[in-house]
Amino acid sequence: MKKGLFLLALIAVFAALVACAAPVTPEPTKAPVAAPTSAPKPTDAPKPAEPTKAAVATTAPVATKAPEPTKAAAPTATTGPARGGTFINASFADGVSFNGLLTSDSVSSDYQALMWAGLTRVDPKTLDIVGVMYDGQPQLSADGSKLTWKLRPGLKWSDGKPITSADVVFTWDKMMDEKVKFIYRKSYQDSFSAVKAVDDLTVEYTLKTAGYCPAIVNSGLSYPLPKHVYESLDINTADVNIKPAVTSGIFKFKEWQKDDHLTVSPAYDGFVRGQGLLDSYTYRILKDNTVQTQMFKTQDVDIAGPDPADWDEMLKLPFAQPVAYYPASGASWTYIGFNLRNPMLADKTLRQAISMAVDRDALIKAIRFGHAKAQYSMLPSSSWAAADEKDLPQFKFDLAKANKTLDDAGYKKGADGIRVGKDGKPLKFRLEYNAGNTQREKIALITQQNLKDIGIATEVNAVEWNAYLDKVNVKFDMDMYVLGWTGGYDPASTKNIWASDGGQNSTGYKNAKVDQLYKEAETVAGCKQADRKSKYVEIQKIIAEDAPYVFLYTNENLFVYNKRINLLPLTGLGATYNLEQLSINPLYKK
Repeated sequence: MKKGLFLLALIAVFAALVACAAPVTPEPTKAPVAAPTSAPKPTDAPKPAEPTKAAVATTAPVATKAPEPTKAAAPTATTGPARGGTFINASFADGVSFNGLLTSDSVSSDYQALMWAGLTRVDPKTLDIVGVMYDGQPQLSADGSKLTWKLRPGLKWSDGKPITSADVVFTWDKMMDEKVKFIYRKSYQDSFSAVKAVDDLTVEYTLKTAGYCPAIVNSGLSYPLPKHVYESLDINTADVNIKPAVTSGIFKFKEWQKDDHLTVSPAYDGFVRGQGLLDSYTYRILKDNTVQTQMFKTQDVDIAGPDPADWDEMLKLPFAQPVAYYPASGASWTYIGFNLRNPMLADKTLRQAISMAVDRDALIKAIRFGHAKAQYSMLPSSSWAAADEKDLPQFKFDLAKANKTLDDAGYKKGADGIRVGKDGKPLKFRLEYNAGNTQREKIALITQQNLKDIGIATEVNAVEWNAYLDKVNVKFDMDMYVLGWTGGYDPASTKNIWASDGGQNSTGYKNAKVDQLYKEAETVAGCKQADRKSKYVEIQKIIAEDAPYVFLYTNENLFVYNKRINLLPLTGLGATYNLEQLSINPLYKK
């Protein structure tokens, strides 16, 4: 195949996105902000599907269309975009750092997207991967071993110094530095063996394996860091990680008062897509989703992601612009995870029985009020690689079958009704969730009762968000936990969750066949979607059978914005995908 045709075919494979991953669920409500393509991230509350931080893989045919949103944004009256004003967002969890190499949570990623420009992003209309700091499309060598991007000329850091290929390579070197606490390292090591600066504007990637399918998206890396700032600092502990003075994004840093608010201002006039119309952007850190909803009603914040139970009430507010849709990429979904390091939970039969004891349809009705779809796989149904549900092992709600499964496996009930394991110990587990997330609290409490019905005792615990992430991702100090995923657009990104050596494999799941299939799917000749899908369907079947999660449901995104905000045309990425184009409606009066 000629070089040009090979490149065109490969770009076509990567160009459009459909939601996949594993990242996200109900999380702190936040308007999405412009950011590069993303790796999977755990989330803490409902969030608009908008690309977040580091690229980790994507594929889908160019012809793929974003699904139509369920409700279009309400029109607003305006004489045209006006400069100035503040967008007031809200979250009931705080970020960790402005340095994208040190974080994996969605809140930090949203903070970072306000301050840093990405190398690439998802086009909200075509769903293509397009350059941001990079210009045009990449060039692929004839043998498929090297990928070359050009930076846009004239880019500058906020201190006026030029952004060059040296900054990109410096960021890559830090991503690969074992001393840096970068959890996505393995995904990028699988993509590239080297990244080098050919000249001030040219970056050349050497693919670890020629024809590696996720390479184009992964070339978006993490947010480039200014070499002249970080090269003399300890990147893990530098003060600029929490108070950055030199950035490249839509806004400059102003102040961050932990657990209270973040404010970024003014709009940076050197931002690659043009100076923003808003003068500033503020996150209020609130107690929980209920407080946020009340503050939206009093017009003290500009956005709310109300609990589905409050959706109809919110639609009646005269100043509310409703936005409801299943996202075209970055779908958020919710699950209950098992810690397979626990000898009891290492038993697949026990996990399958627990999955049969959880009534997904009842949870969707009671918690999401119908605004969700049941899920039985590690990919949501909107992913191009999703298996047909009828082809998957499905442990649907069936208490009688769950009880029989446990009886047959030798888990007998004691006098108190609690079953005992093969070692004679009672089946008692901790079921934890992040404090402030009312939907996950309900999941935990309903599941607690479901499991009691099959003779399993659970202690429900609420844990502060950052401490919760530490328990689940670092210390592995949990039995069962409620979480969600959002992020990666290509199923290759989920390798970081399910591969034996994956950096986000919190469950401790290991299956040699799954590891092998991930490798095969990444290097399918020609990277054709249909050929790759067959590999990912096999992976889904194995993981569904092994039941390391109780897969629950995919969320419909539900948001209301104050009419003082001029929203953008609604797409499968929401209505705030180009944050620099948002403005305050000059005709709106409270």
